[in-house]
Amino acid sequence: MVLGSLLLVAGCRLQPAYVVTDLTPQRSSWDSVHVVVAFGKQTGFGKVSPVTPDTLEIVVFDAAFDTLYAGRGPVIPLPDTELGNGERLMVEACGRFGLQRVCEQGTLAASPKRVHVEQEIEYPEDDLFEKGRYQFRFVVERRRYHSEEWERIQRKKPLKGTLRAYVGNAIQEAVKMPFSRHRGRFNLTRYENYRDFRYALETRLLETREADVHFEVETDLGRAEEPPVEKYVSRKTDEDRLAEVATFTEQAGEQVLERFGAMRGQRRAYVFINEWSFDHASRSYQIEMELHWRGSIFDDWHEMVGVLTVGPEGTDALFRLHRGNPMALRQWRSRIDADELALRPLVPLRQRPAMVSEAPSIRKQRLGW
Repeated sequence: MVLGSLLLVAGCRLQPAYVVTDLTPQRSSWDSVHVVVAFGKQTGFGKVSPVTPDTLEIVVFDAAFDTLYAGRGPVIPLPDTELGNGERLMVEACGRFGLQRVCEQGTLAASPKRVHVEQEIEYPEDDLFEKGRYQFRFVVERRRYHSEEWERIQRKKPLKGTLRAYVGNAIQEAVKMPFSRHRGRFNLTRYENYRDFRYALETRLLETREADVHFEVETDLGRAEEPPVEKYVSRKTDEDRLAEVATFTEQAGEQVLERFGAMRGQRRAYVFINEWSFDHASRSYQIEMELHWRGSIFDDWHEMVGVLTVGPEGTDALFRLHRGNPMALRQWRSRIDADELALRPLVPLRQRPAMVSEAPSIRKQRLGW
């Protein structure tokens, strides 16, 4: 038994030892890599002589250890456009010598990438400030190889990521909403951290009755280059909204009459509010308004009815003509070759000077529903 063991040990010692003497990934572009690998056989006195393996296999893994390539190399294609921003890759080379298998590993990185996003956020779509919708259009770029310039790339798999919503600067209270589709609806109550978000929102509304909610996109390639989208929300009573409707209607009337050459400050012009509503889905007022004006006390009255559409911040103001008497319609057609008139941004009530109502250029004869 002892002899047999000694012979076995002696036999093991006689087997040559093989090692990997070189494993160098050499790149000429982001989309391929040339792997230089060499092996050696250890001889007596610590010397190593070059040797060629019976078989060679090179495997490339991504950061999740999924196989990107398996073969003999040495030139290996890489799906760089589908990889992450600077994603760490592992290269493993294995040589087989009879029954012995010798392996070595090295690393390399995918290209630096960045994301641009054009995002449309509709929020809120309800009075509780819980629901909204989103739509993203992404552009992905990578840095050119051996250059500081960027180039646009196309990816086969869609970007995934997280849409974060937070109040003011309270990023730590953000609601994080994962997304895999580039358009859809959301309900903030369904996601983690909603209670903290709600507390920050209620606190801001209690203090000022106004709050700015930011929406920020972060993808699996990193945070989007564009700044967060800011949405303004406020807790308004019917009286608040009616006052806002009145100031928007007055300004819209002024702009319409300006197109007709009416003199600013004249007292022979009136604007009436027939009815109005606020659409939470589109975040806009719909105001049916009447305009009555004449050039002098000897002229007949011009009368016109239209609908003003405007956002609560005074943006995207548009007046659509519905009907009018012949004199008003003739003047409209002579100055405006369409049934609608895009207006300059209107000033919200909270931003107007405190004394503006004392000297309006158009008198509000009647404010009604």
